[in-house]
Amino acid sequence: MKNLVPIGTFSRLCRLTIPALRHYDELGLLRPALVDPDTGYRYYSLAQAEEAERIRLLRSVELPLDEIRLLLGERDPAAVRRSLDAHRSRLLGRIDDTRASLAILDRIMDREARAMEYDVGVRETVAQPIVSVRGRTSAAEIPAFFGRAYGQIFRVLGEQGIRPSGPPFSIYHDPDFRQEDVDVEVAVPVSEPVETTDGVVGRTLAGGPVAYTVHVGAYDEVGAAYRALTGWAQANGRALAGPPREIYLVGPDQARDPGQLRTEIDWPIG
Repeated sequence: MKNLVPIGTFSRLCRLTIPALRHYDELGLLRPALVDPDTGYRYYSLAQAEEAERIRLLRSVELPLDEIRLLLGERDPAAVRRSLDAHRSRLLGRIDDTRASLAILDRIMDREARAMEYDVGVRETVAQPIVSVRGRTSAAEIPAFFGRAYGQIFRVLGEQGIRPSGPPFSIYHDPDFRQEDVDVEVAVPVSEPVETTDGVVGRTLAGGPVAYTVHVGAYDEVGAAYRALTGWAQANGRALAGPPREIYLVGPDQARDPGQLRTEIDWPIG
């Protein structure tokens, strides 16, 4: 057994635990150079330490074992680089997800320290010419849907030489909250009728009384404003009588900090 070391010594050399080495043996990832047929004891060559170190480093960055197996058998440096680049992209995606989660946590902590109060008012709205795009999408895809819809709307307005007469808004036509198959209409108020074209519709939004309040903060926290309006309607014996509208007084194109977004919720009442 010249140039071979027992598993315990090899474990110290490559800084992998004995259970890990046994597991890698079972997976065919790092076979011992010799297994004593009488005792079943594993021995490794010193030359295997470099491969063991490579496995340890790849596992330390959470590369899956099946991908490590492929990398160890790959002789094309360009293919190895592509695999490592793909995993790097995954890790960068996790960083973005973690940052987003931390931002949400910070907002929750801020909200807990400073509970938002919603003032609810009532006003009479008048019939309003609008231009809109209506469609169905998932909750996760709403930002992309909004981006495409507003792009279509403003292109048509530019072609027809018509300017918006107020901030953009959306109408949620479903009677309940949905994650999938969300029926939403993206709209812009105008001062004159717009010719319908290419899925962009010109129509008149009916007037009538609405209860309204303003939410300051991120869109994923706007549920508190809806609860405030619902509570007000119950307390005042009023019925919520139509799909609510979200008016983007200060949108993401005006404020990069989600805490500075301002969204007015108008809910028709009976």
